Amino acid sequence: MPERIFQLMLLAYPRDFRREYGWLMAQVFRDCHRAAQKGNKTLATARLWLRAVIDLIKAAPQEHWHNLRKDDSIMNRTLRDVIGLVGSLVIAAAAFVLLGYARKHDVQAILTVGHTLDALATVGIVGNIVTFLLVKAAKLNAVRAALWCFGVVAGLLFALVIVVGGRVDPQFSLVKIGVAYLISFVFWFGLHWLWANNRTPLSAN
Repeated sequence: MPERIFQLMLLAYPRDFRREYGWLMAQVFRDCHRAAQKGNKTLATARLWLRAVIDLIKAAPQEHWHNLRKDDSIMNRTLRDVIGLVGSLVIAAAAFVLLGYARKHDVQAILTVGHTLDALATVGIVGNIVTFLLVKAAKLNAVRAALWCFGVVAGLLFALVIVVGGRVDPQFSLVKIGVAYLISFVFWFGLHWLWANNRTPLSAN
């Protein structure tokens, strides 16, 4: 009966804490209870239960508070990453819109960097979505994931443009396209690097 009562008391602790330490706490209580049966049983048993109750009152709220802070930290990181993804997609979409406006109204000042805007938009949309999914699903390091992801995405899109561009664009320039995708890679990876190195909890202040 004393062991069953103690097991019920353990329900006051968070589930993860019970899973990790509950069996150990129950065993320690069992050993102490057996030791209390020797000598002055009443006094030793009373001390044991008093200590168990005091520990419960002190430790259980602390463990729940620790769990809440941990959950808040995870939510803050997720929210920050979602904000970063949305912001990146907005930048990529803005590049698309700006390029479309320049082509429609023949704005030469913008069209001179048209290849770069095109690369920023395509690499940005594909690369940011893939990087976000890799970091969240595979728990990869954000900076390393961005480095490899944007490198691969920029390289594949560059290769695709080389294959298709020469056939459909008589003014196709390999050098301009290469520079555009290099700039897009540096821009997006640099943005992710700055974002990761300036990461602070949203609940700060």
